[in-house]
Amino acid sequence: MELIRLQRDTLSEWAGFIPEELFVELMHGGRHLYAVGVTFKDKPAGALCWEENGKEWVLQSIYIHPEYRHLRLGSELVAYLSEEMKKKNCEQLSVSYEQEGEREILTPFLQRCGFMMETMAIPLGVTTLEKVIEVLKKMDAFRKKKGRIRTIDQLSKRERYLCNAWLLQEIGESISSYVQERPASYVILKEDELTGILLFSEQQGISLDYCWVRQDCMVNFFPLLAVAANDFSGHYPGDTRIEMILSTEQVQSLYSRLLGEEREQIILCKGHFSPVPKELLVSF
Repeated sequence: MELIRLQRDTLSEWAGFIPEELFVELMHGGRHLYAVGVTFKDKPAGALCWEENGKEWVLQSIYIHPEYRHLRLGSELVAYLSEEMKKKNCEQLSVSYEQEGEREILTPFLQRCGFMMETMAIPLGVTTLEKVIEVLKKMDAFRKKKGRIRTIDQLSKRERYLCNAWLLQEIGESISSYVQERPASYVILKEDELTGILLFSEQQGISLDYCWVRQDCMVNFFPLLAVAANDFSGHYPGDTRIEMILSTEQVQSLYSRLLGEEREQIILCKGHFSPVPKELLVSF
């Protein structure tokens, strides 16, 4: 077993162990995104990817090939990250993900490694892009808004930093996962202060992962969604499935007022970790 800090010239060997969007970000460099790989009998067997944001770091992914599980490789990766946290005086590492498929074994593993985990069953609103556009057109949702709506990619480095700090404080999640061409995520900033945000990802269609608008700027709710839907219509067919994670009262109200259609349920997992002695980490 060997741990290898992954650089651009070594990343390709670990492409199968890192989510595609993170792999692309690592290859491009920039932002404080890092990865370490682990080998077994000189073959790549798994990898861990994390993001550094001052004293608040985010675990972006960890994956061990099924053939090499229960050999302490996963706990060795967490131990490596724990040592990195100690070196840079990082006090806490956060993690969040939807529990599905192979991720069902991730929560007990992280708990054994010392993560304090919380699991929540959250309702999921389901509709289509065509339906969202149809309802918003009836509301003339583009007309009233406070501030200019932009995608995260259009923000300056300083503005992106402000949004990232806000997200880490409010929901313990980094903005890095949402720096993407499509589906884009949208924000409204007013005098360097975030007043509204919609975070989208691509799952089995489009997923609205998080929705928030400041109380005194509630008028921005529907324009934000309208701009997103209009942009999406140029890249996705009308019958594209849209999931809305109903994790806040605001998005629950939005879904009920707009659509009120089928609801499903997902399991969200969130947790945090502080550096612990390596010998306390058990096998995975």
